[in-house]
This record gives sequence, C-alpha cells and structure tokens, in this order.
Amino acid sequence: MDFKKIAEEMQPRSMAARDWVFQVIRTAIIRGELPGDMPLRQDEISAALSVSHIPVREAFRQLEAQGLVRIYPNRGAVVTKLSRKELGNVMDTRILLEVGALRMAFPNITEVEIAKARELLDEFARETNHVTGAELNLKMHFTLYNPCDNPVLLSLIDQMHANVDRYITPFYGEENKVDLYSLDEHTQFINACESKDVELATAILRTHLQRTKNLLLKSPMLS
Repeated sequence: MDFKKIAEEMQPRSMAARDWVFQVIRTAIIRGELPGDMPLRQDEISAALSVSHIPVREAFRQLEAQGLVRIYPNRGAVVTKLSRKELGNVMDTRILLEVGALRMAFPNITEVEIAKARELLDEFARETNHVTGAELNLKMHFTLYNPCDNPVLLSLIDQMHANVDRYITPFYGEENKVDLYSLDEHTQFINACESKDVELATAILRTHLQRTKNLLLKSPMLS
C-alpha cells in the first residue's frame, strides 16, 4: 500500500500529525485500497509518512471510532469488513440522515449553492477517473446539505459515506455508472432544489440512495 503517494496528493500538510495520518489511512480505505480484514502495520505507516508511532496509534483510534478499523489486543489494527446486513443498515441510516439534512438545509439554500452544485456536476460529467468522480459527487451532495448548519449531522453523514464508499469502487464500470451517478437524476435533483420544491427534491434523493443501496447489496465483497 503506497501511503506516501496518497499523502503527496493531500499536500500541503496543514494539520496535526495525528489528523493527517488519519486522513491518509481513511482515504485509502474509502478508495478500496485497504480491503476489509487487512492488518494495518504501525511500522510501515510510520516509515511511509515519516512520523512516529504515536500519531499512527492515535489515528487508529480515530478510525475505530468511525467504524473503519477495529483494534484487537493481540492483532493490532485491522480494517473492518461489513456484512450484507450491516451495509444495508448503514445505507438505511444514510437515507434518514441525508433526507433530514436536505430538509433542514432547504430554507437556506441560495443561488450560490445551486450554481456550485451544477459546477461540480459538470466536472463530474467530464471526469474519467473513478476516484475523483466519486469525490466530486460527494462534494455536490454536501454543497446542498451544508446549509442545514448542523455540524454534528454533517459529520455523521460523512462517517456513513466513509463506511459505504469503499464498496462502490467495484461497481464503477460503465454498466453501473448510470445507476450510481445518473446525471439526469442529479440534474433533476438540483432543479428541484432551485425551484424550492422540497418534496420533489427529497423524493429524488431518497430514490437515488435506495437504488444505490440495492446495487451495493449485490457486492461479492459482502458476506
């Protein structure tokens, strides 16, 4: 696992060592580069990122709090692996949280957020790299959730994404891209937000997330 490469993508480093290491490992897990049940070696990570063991251990604890890593007394840190039922539960929770965030955000969504969401969707439509495309899609959604002005809610949504997005990578072929990231569906979603039709916007969002759930539950990575 090339932790150094991911770290270089995140430059310049502008946060505490613990948080920086956390973000590097978290990114690797979300991208599917660290599969479930893979042990995380402190020595390897420390050497790759040129940090001591202390921030690495602290990062492991942060990752465990997000459900991405489990720390065993005699095995150390291991990347978690969701069962089919657990993934279904996470997606159901995502639907509740994201629809709720959108409803809370609706009165505060301005033309600025609408324009930014369209810009991100246009970038996504031109993007060929699946990792960057997934990140653009997430940014587009959060652009419309952020006006809810509830950091706790947004943090929980981000945590749900981290646990699910690592299972999306295997499905990012052309045959599934429409199901996961339908441009037409996202355009309708943004249009509904712009026209202040909260019921239509939340209905589109719920349908989109339910479709994503149904597709992910077919993953051969699940037990």
